[in-house]
Amino acid sequence: MKVTMRYFARVAELTGCQDQQLELAPGTTAGQALAEVARRHPALGAPGFSPLLAVNREHAAASRVLADGDEVAIFPPVSGG
Repeated sequence: MKVTMRYFARVAELTGCQDQQLELAPGTTAGQALAEVARRHPALGAPGFSPLLAVNREHAAASRVLADGDEVAIFPPVSGG
């Protein structure tokens, strides 16, 4: 299945792009897709880096099973005061 990965803020800086198409096996979770992106872009695998995930513009857990055509957004945790 094909999914579109969208990268924001620091994640886009580390990957060098804002979006990317991935071909993944059926039944792949959002967390597994994130692991594949980290494999392709090792800077994302830094200890303590735990980005937020959204699938089709809705917050999603890493356990969310993806479907063909889904859009997965990866962005750094929001902080501030």
